Parts: sequence; structure tokens; C-alpha cells
Amino acid sequence: MISPKFDAFSNQYDSIKFIKVDVDQGEDICQEVGISCMPTFLFYKGGNQQGRLEGANEAKLKENLEKIF
Repeated sequence: MISPKFDAFSNQYDSIKFIKVDVDQGEDICQEVGISCMPTFLFYKGGNQQGRLEGANEAKLKENLEKIF
């Protein structure tokens, strides 16, 4: 449900790198960053985590993108 919005944001915000991780294939990554629900969005800037959003909330996703970047 949120995937098409995520893809649209990745086209809209071309200065931001968007990465999807398949939780089934990237279990080690998910464990390392503490993902316990899907979807979870992590926001990094300069190598440091700046935010986290759990759930498919388009408005909050956009809000985080605009606030952090």
C-alpha cells in the first residue's frame, strides 16, 4: 500500500537515496537496526540515524523527509 508512495517520493526527492530491504532476505540488517514491524522507515543523514517511522503513514513519511532533508 505504501510502496507506490515510497517510489513516488524517491522520484520527487532526487537528492535523497531511498533503499528498500526485503525483511526475508535481509534478516541480519533488520535485526541490527531493530525492525520489529513493517513497514519501518529509517532516516539517515551523514551516516547517523535522524528518525524512525513505523507504519504506512504517507503524511508522516513526507513530513520526515521534509524535516530531515
